[in-house]
Amino acid sequence: MEPREREAEIISEILLKAASEPDFRNKLIKDPVTILAGYDVSPEAKLIIRRSIIDLTQ
Repeated sequence: MEPREREAEIISEILLKAASEPDFRNKLIKDPVTILAGYDVSPEAKLIIRRSIIDLTQ
């Protein structure tokens, strides 16, 4: 699997987890830097996740 494909898969996994697990979603909203530090994705991917989470909460 190419790095971009793997990263897209990780982004999807994180967003699905945030959508289905309120506790994880709340932690991600309150402290995204700490939560996302545990994932091996680029800063750009982390920004995509953060923006997506903000969109989910509006």
